[in-house]
Amino acid sequence: MVLTLEPGLTWAPGRMMVHEENLVLRADGPEMLSRRAPPELPII
Repeated sequence: MVLTLEPGLTWAPGRMMVHEENLVLRADGPEMLSRRAPPELPII
């Protein structure tokens, strides 16, 4: 089974961040398909 997690955060009107993680669930445990985000995110 493939699972997508999309936790989101809204901190002001029009200000929102969503982080997407894709995982595959196997009999021997989950495997992350997405690359991990860096500890400090760039400001755009």
